[in-house]
Amino acid sequence: MAYLKRIIRYYGLEIVLAVLMLYITLSFSMISQELASALARKVFLWSAGLVAYYVARLLKVGVVEWDENDKKLYSIVILLYTGLVFAFG
Repeated sequence: MAYLKRIIRYYGLEIVLAVLMLYITLSFSMISQELASALARKVFLWSAGLVAYYVARLLKVGVVEWDENDKKLYSIVILLYTGLVFAFG
């Protein structure tokens, strides 16, 4: 239960975005508005990927105490991940 609270606390916005964009993707998939569907699909992949990564890291490593150098590296990795999802997702 503590894991679930931690996930919702850190990734509440991403979970809401993933659910909302999945709904938009499914509702526009039969209509000819490909741009809205593609954007919603990419935001869903981005949000769901962040949550899945966090859950996997939490289960394997546990809670990580970040210092300033780790936060800088983590932000660069998240930026690269976001770029890859929007480029190839």
